[in-house]
Amino acid sequence: MKAVKAVIQNGEILPDEPLAMTGRHDAIVVVLDADPWEDILRDPRPRPELLKARQVAQSDYLAGKTTPIDPDAMP
Repeated sequence: MKAVKAVIQNGEILPDEPLAMTGRHDAIVVVLDADPWEDILRDPRPRPELLKARQVAQSDYLAGKTTPIDPDAMP
């Protein structure tokens, strides 16, 4: 698996670097919609539920209770 940064322009995916691949390849495309996330991250209001979720996730990670995501095993 290879991660490649690209942009979508006029419905076409344009990689930031040349790809030395030939033939057909499956791909997972994640489209980042920056505007809503920027608004959420810049919002100064306290969000106790988000803070609690972050603390639980960090605690689980530090305790070795997490596993890496395997994109090949995703439905």
